[in-house]
Parts: sequence; C-alpha cells; structure tokens
Amino acid sequence: MEIEWFNGHYLNGLNEKVYIETDLLYGLLKSSDLKKHQINSYRKLVIITQKRIGQDTGYIKEHYPHTFNYLNKNKQHFDKRKSVIYKGKPDFSIFGVGDYSFAQYKVAISGLYKSTHFTLVLPDNNKPIMLDDTCYFIGFDNLIFARIAHYLLNLDFTQQFLKSIIFPDSKRSVTKDVLMRIDFKKIYSLIDYNLVHNSINEVDKEDWEKFGNLITKKIDSEQMILF
Repeated sequence: MEIEWFNGHYLNGLNEKVYIETDLLYGLLKSSDLKKHQINSYRKLVIITQKRIGQDTGYIKEHYPHTFNYLNKNKQHFDKRKSVIYKGKPDFSIFGVGDYSFAQYKVAISGLYKSTHFTLVLPDNNKPIMLDDTCYFIGFDNLIFARIAHYLLNLDFTQQFLKSIIFPDSKRSVTKDVLMRIDFKKIYSLIDYNLVHNSINEVDKEDWEKFGNLITKKIDSEQMILF
C-alpha cells in the first residue's frame, strides 16, 4: 500500500513500477518525519481504500480500474494478513481510518521517540496528509484552531508537564494514556490572548475566544478530534 515517486514513476515496496490513478493516493508521514515545526511534504504515499472501517471497496473496480488491477494483482498479500480485524471485511480493507483521518490540518507527535515536540501537518494541494500508526494527532478543519492548538501544546509548561509524567525508560514514552492527560482548558486559562497574538499574527480575539468555547463544550468530532 506504500508507494514512492521515483524518477518519474511510482514504485512499491517490491521495487515494482506501479501504474494507478492518483485519487486514492495520499501523502504519508511516519514518526521519523515529525521533526520540523511545520510540514506539508512527504517521502512516501499510501493507497487509502476506505474512508471508514468496513466500507465496501467495490467502488474501486468501477471508478479506479488501474488501482483495482494493481490491488487485485497483489491480493495474495492481503489474504495472508492474520489479524482478526480483517476477518469478514471487504477486500483490500485497512484499519485505523475514519473522518479524523481526512482532517485538512493535523497537530501530530511521534509515538516512537522521546521527544514531546508537536508538528503542524498541513495539506498538500488541499489534500490531507496521512500519518501511520506510530503517530498520534488531533485533526482540524480550521487552520487557525490548528495553529492555536499547536502553539499551546509546544508551550514550555505543557512540555514540562509531559516530561514529568513520561517514564524515560519506557519502550514507547509517548502513549495515548499520556496524551489524554493534557488539559486544553487548563492550558488555555493560563495564557493571555496578547501572548498568542504576538506569536501567531493571524489569530484575532474572536478566533481565540471561539477556540476557548470549543474546548469548554462537549467536543464535536466533526470539528476537532482529540487524542
């Protein structure tokens, strides 16, 4: 499912040339890619066959014949997958996919490294970039909200808090349980708007207050998906 663009054509993991439509191809980031403050580039692409778990994949044959031929040619590799999550599911199913996967803007962190730095992931030509299962992220459809969250998460006292609750000897220091302990409402209450505006010029007072209202209410999964 992972493809690379090399010398004017696509290559898969078997170093074979791949001829497919681009609609189901999305940029893909892994933990090792999340080193910058902000990113909208990638080394690899991935074929995304579903927008939700269990979605019928029959549409691929009708609308994307080259992609279907490629997937069908490699069907034996899909059939070898042992995990129960694929049992009884449509051909070429994937896991860990949902509305949040297609959020235009993401604030992401690696789950493999000791660093607690968060990266702002921007779309490539209005197409969202995907992250693999070694990463955690919050998804947004509003760039200003994404920038605010990114700013708050990288504040010194947020970073100090994370480091204080992480076991440095853990195989995976950054986990879902660790990230779930982040209290956006608390961080928001400690920061003055003027400080934020000085760091992010495009954030006005109304944006800041809207963000505050969002995180003090029950979160709407269509607007903001928390860790």
